[in-house]
Amino acid sequence: MKAQKLKVIVIEDDTILRENIADFLELKNFKTYQAKNGLDALELLNKEPADIIISDIGMPIFNGIQLLKIIRKNDKYNHIPFIFLTAKSESDDLRDGMLNGADDYIIKPFTFEVLINSINMRLMRLRQLQNINKSNSSISKSISMYSRIHQTAFSLLPTLSMSEHNILKRISWGMTSMEIANELNISSRTVENHRYKVCKKLKLSGSNSLIKFILKIES
Repeated sequence: MKAQKLKVIVIEDDTILRENIADFLELKNFKTYQAKNGLDALELLNKEPADIIISDIGMPIFNGIQLLKIIRKNDKYNHIPFIFLTAKSESDDLRDGMLNGADDYIIKPFTFEVLINSINMRLMRLRQLQNINKSNSSISKSISMYSRIHQTAFSLLPTLSMSEHNILKRISWGMTSMEIANELNISSRTVENHRYKVCKKLKLSGSNSLIKFILKIES
């Protein structure tokens, strides 16, 4: 029995580049779907739930940032790894995208080796996250002894995006914001923004409350 192919939506208004990416990924045993803008991609996503999304930022009608924001607000899709393809001139848009939960970005022009490495890394982290969720379910009985605040935070863990889970995991390792920024190749300010969003989503009052929650989970 053949393993089911992972599904990738490739969103790019440059037809030649989009088709070249799709052809390459088909050779790598992915099932690909193509869209020329974010609106077409949403229609595809409703018909064919994807395992990963690769999207240009600057597109007519409905751009990559608009698409990302919608996906990250949808509980059905917000777990899907999202990789941006971006021109160097789009640095401001890229910053906005990373703050809204993009998992990676690739600067044009790029090689297919860079692309497949990024895809494999995001899929590996998704599997790690799924394992974390399984582990979380196994300790759900013991969480009842925690305070109501921590019970609430625990129940809200699935609402975090992949980027936020990555930040939370590194905080649990005792890494500082600077160390996290260096490892993930983002700014310290971006890390702090993610920390703020994690606290807000988990209904925790701030960094001290977040640390206490992490210590409870790990105890």
